[in-house]
Amino acid sequence: MISLYAIKNRYLYMAIIAYTWILTFTLNQFLVSNTLYYNSYSEQLTIERIEGIIEESHKWAWLGYLLVPVIYYIKLSLIALVLQTGFFFFERKVSFSIIFKAVMLAEIPFLIVPVIKLFWFLFIQTHYTLNDLQYFFPLSALQLFDAQKLPSWQVYPLQLLNVFELIYWVLLAYWLKKLLNLSINKSMEVVASSYGTGLLLWVVFITFLSLNLAP
Repeated sequence: MISLYAIKNRYLYMAIIAYTWILTFTLNQFLVSNTLYYNSYSEQLTIERIEGIIEESHKWAWLGYLLVPVIYYIKLSLIALVLQTGFFFFERKVSFSIIFKAVMLAEIPFLIVPVIKLFWFLFIQTHYTLNDLQYFFPLSALQLFDAQKLPSWQVYPLQLLNVFELIYWVLLAYWLKKLLNLSINKSMEVVASSYGTGLLLWVVFITFLSLNLAP
């Protein structure tokens, strides 16, 4: 049996994209219906306006699928670049492709989240709105609050504080250790100092935007 880290980068990347396409299609088919739009906006908008939103969402649905590989590539590349910078400061030259592979392999926990989301709204919380779908993130601090009553700038940080993010850190350190023959302590040190710092700056940036763009 071929181990995961022996798979070529392009095949692993294609698998992630294909999986995401399938899950996105499944979520749209089973969770997002015309009735959901009416239930979510009936108290705020006219029927004609809601029908317009539905028509536009159907019209541009293909764009969401088209953007999946672009968004993933940017996300994975930025994380790999941040980690490579971390290794540079630790005076170790590491191949970008190896780090990119580690980042892809560590992505697995986040690929499970849509499955949990599908199961949750199909069988547990069967009455929901578009906001419920948007704010739902399993095992996150956000689930302890009513997201719609929180200031907008608090939503993303609370959503990011979740079990899957913690597992991601551990897996990222593990795959860097495995692929680069590092000690787990050194690997975790690189992840914390580079990815951790980058993530903190990203949260600050998103929070700043939320505070300044909020109505």
